[in-house]
Amino acid sequence: MARSPDELAELRAICPEASEMSEAGVTYYFLPKLKVPGAGELDGLLRAQQAASDGYTTRLFLSKPVEGKGQNWTEQRILDRTWHTWSYNNVPVTDRLSQILVNHLRALR
Repeated sequence: MARSPDELAELRAICPEASEMSEAGVTYYFLPKLKVPGAGELDGLLRAQQAASDGYTTRLFLSKPVEGKGQNWTEQRILDRTWHTWSYNNVPVTDRLSQILVNHLRALR
């Protein structure tokens, strides 16, 4: 699903240095110094599309797991870096990028 420049601008209102990246046909949004509830600032990587490899509609990957939050944390190697994510599914791919991000962050409160 192609994203509009407005959506990236909205994402940058939350994380000013947000940028788009891709690997193996999958688009990611790199979110440096993302404010994560209970963890301070971490780097984030938002996947706003479903990937055949895991069955999740969207995913938020973080530079480290958030202690005591989320369930079933796993590691994945994306864009030549190790990322951590938890089991949290069914965030609609049709939502705007900022809504997808906020929904994932809400799950860590």
